[in-house]
Amino acid sequence: MSEITSMQKYALASAVEALAREAVEKVIDELEKGGSLNGAIIQRVKDNPHLAIKIMGFIKKLLVEMVEDATDRLRLISGAEILTLEPTDGTEVIAEEGRLFSGYLDSDFRNWNTNVKGNPKKVQNVHVHEMTKDGTFDQIYGSLGTDLNALCLTQAQIIRFFKQKLHNSYLIHEKPGDAGYAWFLFLFKVGNEFFVASVGVGSDGSLRAIIYRFLSDDVWEAESRRRFVVPQLNQ
Repeated sequence: MSEITSMQKYALASAVEALAREAVEKVIDELEKGGSLNGAIIQRVKDNPHLAIKIMGFIKKLLVEMVEDATDRLRLISGAEILTLEPTDGTEVIAEEGRLFSGYLDSDFRNWNTNVKGNPKKVQNVHVHEMTKDGTFDQIYGSLGTDLNALCLTQAQIIRFFKQKLHNSYLIHEKPGDAGYAWFLFLFKVGNEFFVASVGVGSDGSLRAIIYRFLSDDVWEAESRRRFVVPQLNQ
């Protein structure tokens, strides 16, 4: 693990200080407008001998949470292998692929109005990552350190991944309780909302497709060794 430089410490402290000042000023304005804050109360808060301790405790808690969110939870397992999705016209949607997902097709793909056709896409290389640490979707995808939009595939590309059988080299069926299914997860977007499609590949080759809302607070266990498929960003 690389050491933290004094410049990095200064940069983080400066960023926190600037954002904290802006946030505090907005809160003060809101409290004043609501009638719960006046000059006398501000003076008492400022003179509170425990103010510094409370602020330090809050900032420490906040930074610990952010460090936890930024911790790597994925390990690249496709390495130098080139996994290339063929071009798609965007007309295929998961909700209408009952024949492909013959093991099970979650009705929420339709109930949540995700059966919306997308845009055509050219060839797209993808990477396959394996979970190494428990986390929520926000933490898992956030550990890749890039804009969520850049991590999305279209539904047509997700379908193409399995029609091309690109998953075959990354199958595992070892987790007890998973009924012999290896799971591949894909981030996709409909309108302004992000979703995660989780596709299980059975030991007999059958596919099960389940949908989750990205903002779900469920914590996924690394023991399951789920695979997360994302676009190759340096393509």
